[in-house]
Amino acid sequence: MTDHSQSADSSKNIKQFSRFIVVGCANFVVSFVVFYIFYNYLKLSGLLFSVLGPAGDILERGLQGIGAESADATLANVIGYSAGIINSFTWNKLWTFKARHETASQFGKFLLLNLACLLLSSLSLFIFTDYLGFPYGPVWFIAMSIVTIINFVVSKYWVFCGSGKTSPPGEEVRL
Repeated sequence: MTDHSQSADSSKNIKQFSRFIVVGCANFVVSFVVFYIFYNYLKLSGLLFSVLGPAGDILERGLQGIGAESADATLANVIGYSAGIINSFTWNKLWTFKARHETASQFGKFLLLNLACLLLSSLSLFIFTDYLGFPYGPVWFIAMSIVTIINFVVSKYWVFCGSGKTSPPGEEVRL
């Protein structure tokens, strides 16, 4: 490999990483705004327990039995994270990685990765906020920072790897 091609590859990687960070920051805002609205204004634990009927009563008593005040932070996180998944996949496919094809395969991998990240962040919020009573803000920011790093590494080397098929200038990228 020549110095010129190494330099071009390095430049491409830096640009790609920079774009991922921009998308990640936008995603951070989208996820947190949705989380904040649902956690502070649309408490869902009571609604969920009601909708589930007798199963909801059992679930609510079970949570109370282990000392959890509610599952509001966990439910708000699931909704916020879902909004973030849609935002993140769209912008990372079209702008960060400029992946031209393989949308279904990429989305399947992306969804699997993000469900694992959602489980990790929701478990963190349940343990530290719903169960132990720590303030949701610092817990959410720490959990999401860790999840963002994991998401980048796995997205780059698994979800979008091999999708080096970028669109030629002027050609639309199709979802």
